[in-house]
Amino acid sequence: MAQISVTVSMPVGVAAVWQALRDFAGVIRWVPGIDSVKVKGAGVGAVRTVTFKDGGRAVERLESLSDDARTLSYTILDSTYPLEGYVASLTVKDLGPKGCEVEWFSTFGPKGAAEGEVTALLEKTYRVSLANLARLLRRAAAKGGA
Repeated sequence: MAQISVTVSMPVGVAAVWQALRDFAGVIRWVPGIDSVKVKGAGVGAVRTVTFKDGGRAVERLESLSDDARTLSYTILDSTYPLEGYVASLTVKDLGPKGCEVEWFSTFGPKGAAEGEVTALLEKTYRVSLANLARLLRRAAAKGGA
């Protein structure tokens, strides 16, 4: 199994970042290329189907969620992308007045593609997505919404 970890510092309050990340359907606002998200269920065990603008699809299940630790994990049950056995976690760490830090960690097996290609795709997705999230929350904070 391959693994990847991306950590990004955000000059945004930890509470706002955690609220955005814990919203299992909310990825449509900050992960690029998503066309739609449908969620069945609520809380741990909820299943979301993410449809991407390129026609790709991922069915994901929320495996754990801890407001105290500000961490969640999810698995991909089915996907059109070249990976299998995907398990990911997102953790938010409070940095005080500096903001917070988000780590997106995953393990996976490449399927029909080189491990390096899949790793590069995931790393780019994680970095761009977290940058989008930081931008979205900074704008909301500037408008008095976060």
